[in-house]
Amino acid sequence: MKRSWIPRVVTLALICSGGVRAADPDPAGPAREDRMLAAHIAFLADDLLEGRGTGAPGHEIAARYVAAQFQQLGLTPGGPSNAWFQTVPLLESRVVPGSARLELRKGGVVETLEVNLDFLPAPRFTDTHALVTAPLVFAGFGVQAPELGYDDFAGLDLRGKIAVVLGKAPPRFPATALAHHAHARQKSKALADRGAVGVLSIPTPKDLEDFPWPRQVIQSQFPSMRWLQPDGLPADVFPQLKGSARISPAGAGKVFAGARHSLAEVLAAADRSEPPRFELDREATLAVRSELRPLTSPNVIGRLPGSDPALAGQSVVLTAHLDHQGRGPEIAGDPIYNGAYDNAIGVAMMLEVARTLGTRQPPPRRTVVFAAVTAEEKGLLGSEYLAGHWPEGDGRPVANINLDMVLVTAPTRRFTILGVEHSSLRGPVEAAAAQLGLELVPDPRPDRVTFVRSDQYSFIRQGVPALFPKVADPGPAGGSTVVGGISPDAFLRDHYHRPSDDVSLPRDDASAARFVAFMTDLVRQVADADQPPRWNPGDFFGVTFGGAEAAATK
Repeated sequence: MKRSWIPRVVTLALICSGGVRAADPDPAGPAREDRMLAAHIAFLADDLLEGRGTGAPGHEIAARYVAAQFQQLGLTPGGPSNAWFQTVPLLESRVVPGSARLELRKGGVVETLEVNLDFLPAPRFTDTHALVTAPLVFAGFGVQAPELGYDDFAGLDLRGKIAVVLGKAPPRFPATALAHHAHARQKSKALADRGAVGVLSIPTPKDLEDFPWPRQVIQSQFPSMRWLQPDGLPADVFPQLKGSARISPAGAGKVFAGARHSLAEVLAAADRSEPPRFELDREATLAVRSELRPLTSPNVIGRLPGSDPALAGQSVVLTAHLDHQGRGPEIAGDPIYNGAYDNAIGVAMMLEVARTLGTRQPPPRRTVVFAAVTAEEKGLLGSEYLAGHWPEGDGRPVANINLDMVLVTAPTRRFTILGVEHSSLRGPVEAAAAQLGLELVPDPRPDRVTFVRSDQYSFIRQGVPALFPKVADPGPAGGSTVVGGISPDAFLRDHYHRPSDDVSLPRDDASAARFVAFMTDLVRQVADADQPPRWNPGDFFGVTFGGAEAAATK
């Protein structure tokens, strides 16, 4: 994208002040709504903001923009101390170029693997210099799920070993359990608890279909982050694991060379959810140096107070992540990862929901909290901090609806509402969809474990029922192109986490407006219901995170 921010900012200022009404005699009508949505996206995804990288100046500009919009819309500050911002303390870590080393050793023969070609080292957060040498043991997916009769650790001694594990979780798992057990945090904790001192993770062929190795190499060049606890230690870090790395298909072949089971045999068995577990009869040395930098980045929080004194102490939370990846490796000469769909559009839609709810009377019975969260691209850090450090005065969260990457890249009335099967939120979802003549489509790819990959999962981990609406492919067979735009799958393949995710991509205004209306009606129904949402009896997430009340319904 070329730098065209000056005329856009001027235009945006005119729009926000009502200064371009001559072309639209009905400032409250659909044309104005489309224009506002387009203006928000154009500003947030402009090169001026340099991709809204967490902790970077562009993200700060975006945060101030959202706070100004919240104020203009008549919301009240929802952050700590009656402020618009909740400061999230973070620690950034980068691998020092040229410092990573991975060696395989067997019978006195040493094989050195190549960075990028064979492996990608993970940066450290508790030390700047890491070195671990230990025997390798293959531990399947690295998953223990007693509720499903599955245990990758049975009969294995991981103490003092480097665990080699496959990505995701056994494909026979139900979608919900698959999503939970595939999470990297869950696996790291399980391995650390069993005494492992390192981990090498190997993507499955299906993982590589969705996230090819060359794209993983590019993504590895962005820094990693964790949020900092009050004691100054990073959260969700396991110091017992002295080193970790992702292994490419080429590297995996070297790890399994001469092993009791070949890599092909292991992958075939894993596809049947029956991976063998065994010592690899060799040891590895993994070394890496990391650069650490503390920083802060804000969540932006606005509140629409509830009108019913009996329910105003409960809140429906609408989230959308404000950050994207910032500046990164050039692709086709462009170093700015603008993030128009990921996730300027989600923030823009959240602002439009706030505008509509704020102008309709009477106000919602429950409080509605709008949060533009930071550091989603770094591991859901902003939403995790928000959900675990909920500001006083915002009401106890009873539901979360998360807007992320709403791919209205072509005309559509088909939506997949991830999470609808877990709680009583299904009722208002179906009612709101029926009002607008929308088609609700089941998740066609539960193996992608999308439901744990955005900010709603932070609220689920706090026991709050949540939804993650997505645009479904335009027809039963999907396809790479559609009339009037591109399909969501085509976006994921060609533009996701790339500089080409900018405002030049097609966007269907009518579909975007329908989605905003859908979300507005959904939030309103949840906020006005006599009873708060409840986990379904015996639901996996409800039992796992919902506490004694959810478990008692099982």
